[in-house]
Amino acid sequence: HVERGCVAQPPAVREGVQYLPPGETFSVNEFVGERTVEKGFVGAGVIEQGRFTEDVGGGISQFATTFFNAAFLGGRDIDEYQSHSIYISRYPYGREATLSYPKPDLVITNATEYPVLIWPTYTDTSITVSLYSTRHIQVEQTGQEEGPARQCTQVETFRRRTYSDGAVVDDSFLALYRPG
Repeated sequence: HVERGCVAQPPAVREGVQYLPPGETFSVNEFVGERTVEKGFVGAGVIEQGRFTEDVGGGISQFATTFFNAAFLGGRDIDEYQSHSIYISRYPYGREATLSYPKPDLVITNATEYPVLIWPTYTDTSITVSLYSTRHIQVEQTGQEEGPARQCTQVETFRRRTYSDGAVVDDSFLALYRPG
């Protein structure tokens, strides 16, 4: 979920809300740290060595995928990410991310001249990550290709960012899925 608008004077940090100035980088792992019981994390599903199991902080990938898509659709630079090793059908095919500590991480950069307010919210059944900034980038997913990569399937998702000054930037993101 992506929402964009103008932000006059955003708070620096408040209950998960993060202000991302122009040129700055945001790392989920640096912000959240290790997921522990002491920090309020509980056991949930994880993929470990290609198998579904449970661990403290499992389920964090729901946030990672939501944040990844907010950054993708919001036109932000995604510097570091990793897809799940097994495709999970509730996530957009080829356009998702997983987290663990200390790696893999999800890192974005605000490579624009406008600040961004990262505002995650949640209910018992959903999570939303809203990015608030000055609207100046049009973003579209322009295609997707998949093919074999040894025993796995590699999915490449293409994105086009068109800036208000007419500049166009094309990039792509890779996911590598083990066989079901």
